[in-house]
Amino acid sequence: METNFITGFGPNAVPVGQLHALDAVGARFKQARGLPGNLPVLTCPIWQKDRHLFGSSYEHTNVGFGCIDLEDGSKLQTIRFQMGDLQFYWLADMVDPVMWAAIDAWRMVGRFPFMFYMENGKTWDGTLGVVNAPSGPLRNEEFRRDANVAPSASTTGQLLSLVASGKLQAEATSDIPSVSVRHLFLNALVTEWTREVVEDVANVSV
Repeated sequence: METNFITGFGPNAVPVGQLHALDAVGARFKQARGLPGNLPVLTCPIWQKDRHLFGSSYEHTNVGFGCIDLEDGSKLQTIRFQMGDLQFYWLADMVDPVMWAAIDAWRMVGRFPFMFYMENGKTWDGTLGVVNAPSGPLRNEEFRRDANVAPSASTTGQLLSLVASGKLQAEATSDIPSVSVRHLFLNALVTEWTREVVEDVANVSV
């Protein structure tokens, strides 16, 4: 991949979200106090041109998990975080065991940490946020698979294509009552489990 935050797919650049241990990316932030150092942090790149969209504070936030059915019968996991009128959306292979391990950790601790990496010239400035995580079983739990399952190039290709298409941005709906979505930041979630196949599929598609 060109950088840690972008991969090419056809004519488009696809923003990439990742999972990193809190100790590796956010231990210096006051929001990290009291949280386990190995707690996964979900990242989201923010282009410099979009930095102006952010305000100083947000009264309402929401975290949710959903599902997208693909034509071949496979499924994608959606992770959505909304703060005010900004929505942050990650797409992952539904059977990704690394993603499920992160969800388990968030539910166990009861906290969902995220890191915005904001483009600043040739560097990326990190900002950590932490909100309450959903508790209890998820509706998507029934689609969870054995950890030994292998990633699918077909599912990965469809995931990258959907992120690059702009369709989900056009169809964005709010998870906060009476608040409309002003902007959606959409990412492909690339974990250790999917990294190699993402790079292969992206290279073939260029």
